[in-house]
Amino acid sequence: MKLIWYLLVKLYVRTGFAFYFKKVEIEGIENVPKNTAVLFVANHQNALIDPLLLGAFIPRQLHFLTRADVFHKPIIRALLSSVNMLPIYRIRDGRDSLSKNEEVFQKCFKILNSKGTVLIFPEGNHNIQRRVRILSKGFTRIVFGALDEYGDHELMVVPVGINYTNARKYASSVSLHVGEAIRANDYYQREKHTVSSAELKAEVRNRLKKLTTHIEDPEKHDYLESCFREDEFLDPLKVNFKLEQPELLNPVVGDQSPDFNMLMPLVKFNSFFPRLIWKYLKPRISEEEFISTYKFSVGITAFPLFYIAQSWVLALFFGSGAGWVYFGLSLLSVWLLTKSR
Repeated sequence: MKLIWYLLVKLYVRTGFAFYFKKVEIEGIENVPKNTAVLFVANHQNALIDPLLLGAFIPRQLHFLTRADVFHKPIIRALLSSVNMLPIYRIRDGRDSLSKNEEVFQKCFKILNSKGTVLIFPEGNHNIQRRVRILSKGFTRIVFGALDEYGDHELMVVPVGINYTNARKYASSVSLHVGEAIRANDYYQREKHTVSSAELKAEVRNRLKKLTTHIEDPEKHDYLESCFREDEFLDPLKVNFKLEQPELLNPVVGDQSPDFNMLMPLVKFNSFFPRLIWKYLKPRISEEEFISTYKFSVGITAFPLFYIAQSWVLALFFGSGAGWVYFGLSLLSVWLLTKSR
């Protein structure tokens, strides 16, 4: 029953992304092992959108390690747990809470032992900048802890680069670049976890730096980012090649924002109340990395619910046919707006 629920949520979220992103590109999906334990590791720019994207498009049932503070409300905790999300505690959650991670790690060991999959963001936090930060040791602890307990099983680490044209905007585009699998067993030394951890962290970070845009110097980040058109960031190989020749880079001249779209006022008028919810929430977002998460959450809940309610009212007065036509046209207008921006 839980698997059916997971697949239904996956389908719904994936459908929601079709109305939120102009384009989703996936490269290297053939690198995902089919019948072995996998720890997926990815860069982290965009709060809950990152795990939702991987959950929606990776062809395996994922278990997600997610920052514990989003589990505080009981209803949210129940919902996240129902789709295989596990809380991971950080120092900012209180030193006493760190002990709870041991139980979470044990769950990960059992999942991997049963040839399941776990997704972790090894940078340990999110940041909107386009660079791969220093990796924490948490993911290597899971890898080598699992091999300590179940060393006779093969364990693969698969790096994934997530690349947005603009992580804050609706109707932006995103590319997922799945790298070749790393056989964790080849790095495993039971009595030398520190050495094994350092070697695996270095290899994973090196792979991630090739799978996503990596601007090494944060002080030069904004300038170097301005030297590219937003759609160029979908191809990290080309972007990183250009970054190696900074003397040839110059800021892109001109406004990259889309021209006026005739569908925009129509969709805004037809979505008046859901947009009020977004306007209420927007000033309360304290981290820019959560802007897209809130937009998408409102988009897949308030918008369709409002269209359903409006369709029901029309059906009462003008018949079910009118209600269905309105509902279909409402969804079509949003989809066309997303794809034409």
